[in-house]
Amino acid sequence: MAGIADNPLISTKPSDLDVTVSLHPLVLLTASDQITRHRVRGDKGPVGGILLGQQKGQEITAEHAFAAAFEKNESGQDVFRREWLEERIQQYRDVHKAPALDVVGWFTLCSAAGPLPEFIPLHTQLNSINEGAILLAIHPEAFEFTQAVNQKLPITLYESVLESETAANANDESSMQVDGDEPTELKFRILPYTVETDEAEMIAINYVAKGAGSAAAVAEQPHIKKAEVSTPPEHADAPQHGVSALAAPNKKGKSRATPPAPDSTTDSKETDGEAADPDLPTSEEQDTISSIQTRLNSVKMLQSRIDLLQKFITSLPPSYLSDQSMPLAPDSPSAAHVVHLRNIQALLTRLSLLTSPSEATTGHANSTDTGSTGPAQTSLEAAAQAQANDVALAQLLSTMNHDVQALSELGRKFSVVDGWPFHGMPLDDGELRKLPFGAGSALA
Repeated sequence: MAGIADNPLISTKPSDLDVTVSLHPLVLLTASDQITRHRVRGDKGPVGGILLGQQKGQEITAEHAFAAAFEKNESGQDVFRREWLEERIQQYRDVHKAPALDVVGWFTLCSAAGPLPEFIPLHTQLNSINEGAILLAIHPEAFEFTQAVNQKLPITLYESVLESETAANANDESSMQVDGDEPTELKFRILPYTVETDEAEMIAINYVAKGAGSAAAVAEQPHIKKAEVSTPPEHADAPQHGVSALAAPNKKGKSRATPPAPDSTTDSKETDGEAADPDLPTSEEQDTISSIQTRLNSVKMLQSRIDLLQKFITSLPPSYLSDQSMPLAPDSPSAAHVVHLRNIQALLTRLSLLTSPSEATTGHANSTDTGSTGPAQTSLEAAAQAQANDVALAQLLSTMNHDVQALSELGRKFSVVDGWPFHGMPLDDGELRKLPFGAGSALA
């Protein structure tokens, strides 16, 4: 904590408000994913994102997060890309309307010593959207320890306060705020937080926990420069890891010593002229490989389930249902197996709605042998055609029923007119009043 006390951006004045922050694991997962991808791909520039949640009085909840885009301002400082940020925030507002989500803060990599001066333009820009924006600082130096069991989360939450130079020392009772003395400095104060998890987020957490066991360490490539992350001078030698096992460096491997760059211009020219290794996969290829690996694992799990069902069925003793020569016994099948057999039968019933590859291949072969130019009609297509015919037949029956009713009404009116004794003779108003109910409209 000595580094925090020496940081001039940390406010030593006690907070007048009891602000509480509830942090959801989905925010940490999003930040972890962005930091890991940023490091593995060797991207340049700062790492950061926007926190979305709700703010009710002094209670703040951070529920969602997304990566932010940065640009340089006139002073050469990193700031959020304004147009892109506003459009992205509006998209989240349109999706999350009940409950409504709004910007509550932002996250970035930061040393445990506290925020850096480079954070001031970013936080000031975000304060224009929400005056009470918070900062989620993720400490990269905490991930150099391989044993991270039963450890605290390497994060710190800060709130921003405006303090004047005269009120910098809160313990000095002689100092007082004078009317018209405007605050001039933006400082940060540590906030307590709690982690809240709902049922939907538990699914994602369990998935990540299971996948972490099969994660592999990715060594940093020599020709890829490390991502630029703002760290104070006292922590410049600390490795800037992501918050995932994928970004953990291989400490057992050997690496070439990187000589100091004599000139930034020469270094940039050499980097631009250096050809990338064709054997290394690109970011798109890495995403494709990851997707294929996920599907392969799903197929393997499905195959293991099918093998388990097959072993269960083959282990059952023969019964009257499979072999009618067997005697009918009350304990065959067993009562404990009836539930599983019913589930298997229900699964087979649902699978029968799909077209098996063998049927599709047989239908295609038959159409080829007969010389037919049309596509082979499978059982699924036949069912769809039958359903379409049923709908069309129902529409025709409805139209026919309507026409029959119209003809019946026409016949009734015709019988009234045809049975009237003065048929074909002109009638005055008095005689029209004597007509039965409905006959006047028929004559008209």
